Amino acid sequence: MSSQPHPPLGESNPAAHIEPDFPNLENLAITPDGDGSRTPSDLEASSPGLDEKDLKVEQPEADVEVLDATELTPMEAFKWDVDGDQSPFPEVAACVPNTDDPSVPCNTFRAWFLLTIFVILFAGVNQFFGLRYPSLTIGYVVAQLLVFPIGRAWEKLPRWRLPLGRLSFDINPGKFSIKEHALIVICVNLVVGYEPASTAYAMGSLVAMVSPVYWNHDWGAGFSFLYLLTTQMLGFGLAGLSRRWLVYPAALIWPSSLASTVLFRALHEPQDTTPANGWTITRYRYFVYGTAAAFAWFWFPDYIWTSLSTFAFATWIAPNNQKVNTLFGMNSGLGLLPISLDWTQINYAGFPLTTPFYVTCNAFAVVVLFYLFLSPILYYTNVWYSAYLPLLSSSTFDNTGATYNITRVVDSNLDFVLSKYEQYSPMYISMSYSISYALSFAAVTAIVVHTYLYNGSEIWAKFKNSRSGGEDIHKRLMNQYKEVPDWWYGILTAVIVGLGIFVVRYWDTGLPVWGFVVVCFGMGVLLIIPEGILEGTTNQRIFLNIITELIAGYAWPGKPIANMMVKCFGYNSVKHGMDFAQDLKLGQYMKIPPRTLFIAQIYASVLATATQTGVLRWMIGHIPDLCKSTNKDRFTCNGAKVVYNASLIWGTIGPQRMFQSGQVYSSLMYFFAIGPVVTIAVYLLYKRYPKSWLRYLNVPIFFNAAGNIPPANTAQYSLWFIFGFIFNYLIRKKAFAWWKRYNYLTQAALDTGTAIATVLIFFALSYTGVKLTWWGNTVGSNTMDAKGTPWLTVPKGGHFGRGAGEF
Repeated sequence: MSSQPHPPLGESNPAAHIEPDFPNLENLAITPDGDGSRTPSDLEASSPGLDEKDLKVEQPEADVEVLDATELTPMEAFKWDVDGDQSPFPEVAACVPNTDDPSVPCNTFRAWFLLTIFVILFAGVNQFFGLRYPSLTIGYVVAQLLVFPIGRAWEKLPRWRLPLGRLSFDINPGKFSIKEHALIVICVNLVVGYEPASTAYAMGSLVAMVSPVYWNHDWGAGFSFLYLLTTQMLGFGLAGLSRRWLVYPAALIWPSSLASTVLFRALHEPQDTTPANGWTITRYRYFVYGTAAAFAWFWFPDYIWTSLSTFAFATWIAPNNQKVNTLFGMNSGLGLLPISLDWTQINYAGFPLTTPFYVTCNAFAVVVLFYLFLSPILYYTNVWYSAYLPLLSSSTFDNTGATYNITRVVDSNLDFVLSKYEQYSPMYISMSYSISYALSFAAVTAIVVHTYLYNGSEIWAKFKNSRSGGEDIHKRLMNQYKEVPDWWYGILTAVIVGLGIFVVRYWDTGLPVWGFVVVCFGMGVLLIIPEGILEGTTNQRIFLNIITELIAGYAWPGKPIANMMVKCFGYNSVKHGMDFAQDLKLGQYMKIPPRTLFIAQIYASVLATATQTGVLRWMIGHIPDLCKSTNKDRFTCNGAKVVYNASLIWGTIGPQRMFQSGQVYSSLMYFFAIGPVVTIAVYLLYKRYPKSWLRYLNVPIFFNAAGNIPPANTAQYSLWFIFGFIFNYLIRKKAFAWWKRYNYLTQAALDTGTAIATVLIFFALSYTGVKLTWWGNTVGSNTMDAKGTPWLTVPKGGHFGRGAGEF
C-alpha cells in the first residue's frame, strides 16, 4: 500500500461526486507492467488544439495498473496493485462510482419505514405462494424498481419534523437518495436472495416436520420461528468476522452485485451520453427499453408458444426414437442442439452476463467431458444399470424402473424396516445424478486444497493485517465511516449458536448438541472463507446440500428429522454467510455506513422470519388439505415434499446402502480423493507453466459448476456458455466501451422484464387456470424426451440388478 497520504475524502467539488461512466479507461494504455498513462497522441485525438505541455497527465504516487478487456483469474487478481484512485478491475470501474458524498442521507425514517413495509410484503407474499404449485417468487429486483417511485413520491410530502429531543427526525428528509434505496433493497434481498428462491431455505424442512402429510411433528410457533431464524442467521456472524477475506479485498468483486449497482445508478444519477462504440443512449433509457422488450417477449415462451422455451425440434420429428430423444431432448435428454428463446432457460444454470467467461468455460468443459461425452457411453453400456432409467432425472427408482416407493420400506410410524427393504429393492439413480454426486464429492475436498494452495498466503497475510495487499478506492472511501467491530459479530454468532443449541436440545429433534456445534457450525467455520473467495471472484459456489445429507446419514442413521436439520444448518451456515458477505460488498460499493447496515440486516432478518412464521401458521390453520395433492387451490407444498423424500432417502434408508463397499454406487466415493489429487496436479503444472491456459483452470469450479444437473439440463449450460461467449468474450473484446456501459445493465433489464412478466402471467392466467392449448404448446408433450423413456425395458414381472433377498 502506498505510504503517500490520500486527499481528504468527500471534500471535492460536489458536482464531482457523481461520475456515471469512466470513458478515460477506454483510452488508457493497458499493460500490467505499465503506468496506465495516456500518451500525447491519444490525448491529441480527443483534445485537438492543445500543446503537448497541456497534455501532461499527473499520475498517482503509486503505479496505477489498469486492466483491459482481458479477464484476470483470482490468482492474478489478488496480486494486482489496487492503490490507484480507480478500481483496477473494469467490471467494478464500469459499475461503481469511485467517489462518495458522506452527507447523502441513508439512516432516515423514510428508509426504515419502506424497509419494514417491503420486507413484510415480500416475505409474506413469497411464503404464501411458495407452498403453491406452480410457485411464485417476487425477486429483489422488483423491490428495487417499486421502491424508487414510492421514494420519489415521498419527496412531495410536507417537511415535518417529529420533535423527540435527541431522537428527533424528519418525516420527509428531502430527496430520495441512492443510499436509502440501496439499504432498503439489500434488506429485502435477505428475504429472497440473489438466486431464484421463494422462501427461507429451511422452510421446506420446517413444513415437512410440522405438516400432518409428512412427519407431523408440530412443535408450535416458537420452534418454527427459532428454527428459521437460526438457520438463516448462523452464517451472518461468520461473514462479518471474515470481512477481511471476503469483503475488503478488491479482487473479490462479487459479480452478481454489480448488476444491482449499475441499476441503482441508472435510476438515480445524471446520464452520460458520450459515445460508447457509437451508442449514445443513456443507461436509464437503455434499461427501460430492455425491460419492456424482455417483458413483452416472455409472454411467448411462457404462455403463448411454450415450445419456444425448449425448442428440441429433432424430438418433434422423431418422437418415438429413443436415441434421438436422449441425445437431442431438453427434458430428460442431453440437448445437443441447445435452442431456446426463453430467458429463464438461458439464465437457469447461471447468470451469463455477470459470470466471468473463463468460469463459464470451466463449467462448459465439465459438461462436455462428463455429460455430453462420458455419460452416453456409460449409459448405453448399462453401467450401474442406468440404461433401465432415463439418462437425466432427479428421481429415485427401484429395480423395476418405477419410482422408488418409500412406503414399502417403513412401518406405520415411518421407521425404517430392514426386512421390508430387503424384500423390496435397492435404490437407483439416473446416470446424470450419479455423475452429479461424484463431481460434488470431488468439489468439496478440492476447494479446501485449492484455497490453501492458491490463496493460503493471502489468507494468512490478511489474518495478521486486514490491510495487507492494499485497499482499493472503495474500501478507502469507507474508512471515513465507523466500522462494525469484530466483537459485535462475535456476540451475534454466540447468540445464534446458543439459540441453535436450544432448538436442537429443547425439542426432540434427534440431533445432539455436539452434532450441531461440530458438524453444522463447524462446516461454516471451515468452508465460509474458501467458498466465499470462490464465489466472490467467480460467481460460483460449491453445492453442500448433498454432502451435509451424506454426513448426517452416516452419523445419525434412522433419524430423518436430524438429517434435515443438519442439511439446513450446515448448508445455510455457508450459503447465507456468503449471501450476507455479498450484501456487505454491495453496501461497500454503495457507500452505506457499516453500522447502519449491520442493524438493518439484523432487523430485516428477524422481521422476515416473524412474517414467514406467521404466514405459515395461518396457512396451517386456515387452508384445508394444505400440502395434500388434492388441495383445490394447488397448495401442495412441492418443496417440502422434495425435502421429505430426501430425508427418507438419506435419513431413513441411509447412504451406506448406496455408497458403502459392495453397493452399486460405491465407486463414486473415490471422487473424494480425486478432487485433491487433481487440484494438486493442476497447481504443480500451473507453477511450472504460469502463462499457459492452465491459469484459467479452476478445479473446484470444474467439478462443481454443473452441480445443478439435474434438475438443470445440459442444454441450459450450453445456452449459458453461448451467451457468455457472446457478451463476455466477443463483445468485451470487440466493443469494450459498450460492454462497460451496458453489459451488466442488460442482465438487470432482462431479469427485471422477465420477473415482472412472470408475476403478471401468474396472477392473470396461471392462478385462475386459464390455459392456451394449440400445437405450439403441446408439440413436445408426447415425445420420449418428455416421458423420460429409458433405453432398456424391464420385462413384465422381472427386475434388473439384485432381486428380493439378494442384497
